[in-house]
Amino acid sequence: MRRLLAVALLLALAGAGAAVAGRGDPQTRFTAADQARAKAMLLRKGDFGLGFRATPTSTAGADFYCKALDESDLTITGEGESPTFVGGVEFVTSLSQVYKTLSHSKTAWRRGTSAAGEKCARDEFRRQFKKEGARLEAFRRVTFPRLAEQSVAYRLVISSQGIRVFIDVIALRQSRIQAGLFLGSALTPMQESEVLRLSRLVARRMAQAKRGS
Repeated sequence: MRRLLAVALLLALAGAGAAVAGRGDPQTRFTAADQARAKAMLLRKGDFGLGFRATPTSTAGADFYCKALDESDLTITGEGESPTFVGGVEFVTSLSQVYKTLSHSKTAWRRGTSAAGEKCARDEFRRQFKKEGARLEAFRRVTFPRLAEQSVAYRLVISSQGIRVFIDVIALRQSRIQAGLFLGSALTPMQESEVLRLSRLVARRMAQAKRGS
């Protein structure tokens, strides 16, 4: 969950996906099986219309750390991240993590969705945006259907030089597996029907990946 929020921050700052690794991240003990599971649930080029193109992810990071979101005592055994799919003023990316145990997955989810975790993330977003000359107008949890064992959604609204950027952050947990979608759009939010369509795609792939895990 810490990584989901960190990537949301970088998307808002850069308008593209980013691979974040640093303080507070879980330990990694990758296995071939869980790496395959993590990659199987990600969004693909065929999930989008002809107007979208896939762009490589950036390796730029940000100084993002919250004690309430620290997962350095947890372990993941699989991890994946899709390209960023860009179409006009919209951009979408997805990522996934497979935790070593169900207990680790539940602990990460609990920390990330706690009041302390959300406050910490909000404060970090505000600080980072201010450094870039932007302003965090909103960071709030929004109503979202239960597409997995646990689901949560947040909306970020950022303004810079008179332009607003809306980012919907969707997080799903299915057993040991967690997945996140980041759906951004300038000027107006992405259509709710499209947010749900893409989220359901990932949820279905998560359910398939869970089998045998």
